[in-house]
Amino acid sequence: MKPYRQMNFWIANPGLNNFLGLALACSISVVSIGSPPPVDDHAPAPVAPYGEDGEEGAELEPREDRVVIIEPKKILDKQAASAEILKYMELASSLWRSGDHELAEEYFSAALGAPARLPEKENVLFAMGELYRESGKHPKAAAAYERLVEEFPNSRRAPIVFMELGHLYREMGGLELAISKYYMVLNSSLNASVDQVEKFRRLSLKAKIEIAKTHMDLLDFEEAFRQYDLLSRLDLDPIEHRSVRYRVCHLLYNMGSYQQAVSKLKHFLEEYKVSPQSPEIRYLLAKSYEKLNRKPDALREVVLILKRQSSPDTALDNDGDYWKQRMGNELANEFYQQGDYRSALTIYQSLAKYNATPNWRWPAIHQIGLCFERLGLPEKAVMAYQEILDPENGDFGDQELDAGILSLREMAKWRLDHLNWEGDLVARLNVLGAR
Repeated sequence: MKPYRQMNFWIANPGLNNFLGLALACSISVVSIGSPPPVDDHAPAPVAPYGEDGEEGAELEPREDRVVIIEPKKILDKQAASAEILKYMELASSLWRSGDHELAEEYFSAALGAPARLPEKENVLFAMGELYRESGKHPKAAAAYERLVEEFPNSRRAPIVFMELGHLYREMGGLELAISKYYMVLNSSLNASVDQVEKFRRLSLKAKIEIAKTHMDLLDFEEAFRQYDLLSRLDLDPIEHRSVRYRVCHLLYNMGSYQQAVSKLKHFLEEYKVSPQSPEIRYLLAKSYEKLNRKPDALREVVLILKRQSSPDTALDNDGDYWKQRMGNELANEFYQQGDYRSALTIYQSLAKYNATPNWRWPAIHQIGLCFERLGLPEKAVMAYQEILDPENGDFGDQELDAGILSLREMAKWRLDHLNWEGDLVARLNVLGAR
């Protein structure tokens, strides 16, 4: 029997067009056999260099005269594969930003098709998630992030990825699922390495804030209040602390705890004298007084706010006027509906003085006219309606007035004609009575 001749060589198969362009390392042994040796029942079976599992000394069954090819051993060059994955990822990202999303996804798919769980795949999935999220493709972004944490559960990015998943699910309406992802941020942050402790401490705090905010979006006010109450006891920066206290005030009002809300609202306004949230907080304070049937306090709060035309609140917040108008109109309308015309008149007069523009001033003056009518003062009501029809501040012109204001002028004209008719009728009756 002739000896084994070992031949090791690389085979590259261009027909497969492997996307990594890697060669298969195959170890092939060729056996040349002459005339079969005499059969010896006690002789050991032939031994191949490597068996099926690659173990030395594996036995082979006796074979006929032929060439025997040992099973190939496939070897992956991880360094080359990693380099190719990164190249595909860079190319895909470039194509995506240029607008060719379809071709970019093909390259991303090719990069993820490597036959091993290489760490570079994590970079690919994270890049895909970011690009999908920036493009508004939230379901695809969530799928990429979910695959990342599934294939790389010990990733250093896990807390960041879970935070992004929470934001995505909340934007897509999955509020409860979002809360679960925010909790995963807290759990994964516990395994942070020493160099990441401070970074993930801040991330965990943001996750707690998002949990409380999402419970509020779910209208689960009690749980949201519990979460914000816990947050208020933490070491927060001034802006975060103010935001948490603002939410606590809102929740107490929404829960119907008006007495407790009044205390928190007043304390907020005392501590944050200059704050973008102050107009809304003052609105909630006046409404809380009204809910507690403390009408004098509610009336005082509204009139006080409307007199402060140059307050720091207005300087900081462009929505300050909105909250003042809303607060004044709501409370004045409630007083009017309850028959407290004098309180309603006081608020409407303050509203009319706050802003001279027709869209703001004329609705208040119209209500002033109605209050005077209910109080039995038609002469003053006539003066109010005449001011709408002949404003002192000049002729604004119908072109500058919206449909609602034009309709209001028609109503004022009708009320004025009616009052003039009533006045003329009363005068005639008085003349007849005198005769």
